[in-house]
Amino acid sequence: MDSSDVDQPETVLEIVKLESGDYVMRKAGEKTPLMTLNISEKVKTNLSGKSEELARLMLVAGAQIMSDLSEEVEKASEPPMPSVIH
Repeated sequence: MDSSDVDQPETVLEIVKLESGDYVMRKAGEKTPLMTLNISEKVKTNLSGKSEELARLMLVAGAQIMSDLSEEVEKASEPPMPSVIH
């Protein structure tokens, strides 16, 4: 962890199953989803009751990818460090 990580506030995410059967990942305490996952009835049937586990794994993977891409964009926007010659 570098010093810039200390300045970043921690974001708490939650995964919720909606009445519609969709799963969403959102910031804790907020209603607007960051990601929504809809699992078809055919897949739910084939999963034998494990659809919540699939939803959790897929949404966590999506959040990790979002975080990684955000870090890449942030690093790309930083000015290059000058070379030290001595």
